[in-house]
Amino acid sequence: MRWRLRSVLAGLLLVMAGVVFAQSGDVAMVTLLQGRVGRVSPMGKQPVEAFTKLRHGDLLALEKGSRVQLVYFENGRQETWAGAGKLEIAKAESTPTGLKAPEIKVLPALMVKQIVKTPVLDSQGRGGMMRLRSVATAGDVEKVEENYQRMRQEAAVNDLNPDLYLLSSMYELREFGKVEQALADLQQRQKGNADVAGIVALYTKALKTAHVAPAP
Repeated sequence: MRWRLRSVLAGLLLVMAGVVFAQSGDVAMVTLLQGRVGRVSPMGKQPVEAFTKLRHGDLLALEKGSRVQLVYFENGRQETWAGAGKLEIAKAESTPTGLKAPEIKVLPALMVKQIVKTPVLDSQGRGGMMRLRSVATAGDVEKVEENYQRMRQEAAVNDLNPDLYLLSSMYELREFGKVEQALADLQQRQKGNADVAGIVALYTKALKTAHVAPAP
């Protein structure tokens, strides 16, 4: 009975999160990226970077040797694509052209909700796109750490989603020292993982801005 209740509540949370994200116009996020991927438009093809948010109808062009991981906000669907081809972004999944079937998994609602809050840097390197909490309680931090430990234990060794959850949560709580420590731990634990460099670069830049920005 408890398990069913938890499942229902998790589903409701995911639906609520999907409604909020749909209202913003964004339906998915590039969480990891290797190689060259571009967003095709009438103006030409613009490079796509890790943690770019995507809208329904966006068209991505993947070049040979590329690899891209997408997470859809509405249903938590994670797709990992590799090789050369095109992807059309829909509301809850991608439509491929010339690509092999992707690796697919469904992420927990709690994880998706927080990963979506990953700070985004604009073309001038300014951090933001996230409303930071002015005061974090010890209980807030403890809950995040508990969730992270559970996610980490349940995930594969090379799965970086638990780390994305931890980093985004601590950044939102303005626990910048813990963000720095988490980055250091991630680099040590995931030596040789090419995806880690992009995460470290993003948060290093975001922290530089956050440290000088006044609390709300």
